[in-house]
Amino acid sequence: MYKWLLLFMLTTPVFGAPLQQLTKLGQGEMDYLFWTLYEAELYAHNGRISPTYQNTALKLTYAKSISKQALLEATQDQWEYLGYHLQDINRWLAKLHPIWPNVEPDDELTFFIDENGISRFYMGKTLLGVIGDIQFGQAFMAIWLSKNTSEPELRQALLGD
Repeated sequence: MYKWLLLFMLTTPVFGAPLQQLTKLGQGEMDYLFWTLYEAELYAHNGRISPTYQNTALKLTYAKSISKQALLEATQDQWEYLGYHLQDINRWLAKLHPIWPNVEPDDELTFFIDENGISRFYMGKTLLGVIGDIQFGQAFMAIWLSKNTSEPELRQALLGD
C-alpha cells in the first residue's frame, strides 16, 4: 500500500494548474495610467487556441493590491463592453463571487479551460473553484482574446503577434 501511495505522490503533478502541459504563446502587461496592474501570460495545448478556448490557460501575476469587488466590477465592465447580455453577466458574476479572492502584489491567478470546456481558477498552486458553464469560460477568455477587446495591444502580445 505504501508503495502505491509513494508512486501516486511521485506521478501526481504538484502544481494544480496545468501550465506544464501547455505551450506559452505570449505575454504582456495590463497598465492603467502610470501603473502596471498585472502581467498576463497565455498558454495553449500544442501552441494553438481552439475557437472555444479549450485547453487554454491565462495566468495573471498582479503588481498591485486589488480587492475582490474591484476585480468583479472590472470583469463586469469588460463583459458589458463586449456586448454580453446583462442576464448572462449577472449569472457569471454570481459564480465568480464565492471563488475570487482579493489579490496582492506577486499573487498569481490562473484561469484554465479544460478539454470539456470546464473552467478552473487557481491562486498559485491552489484550486479556488470550478465553473461548469461552458459559455462562462468563453466569455471570460474573450475579455483578453476577443477581436473586440478593450486592450488590443495586450491581445496581440498574448497571441505572440
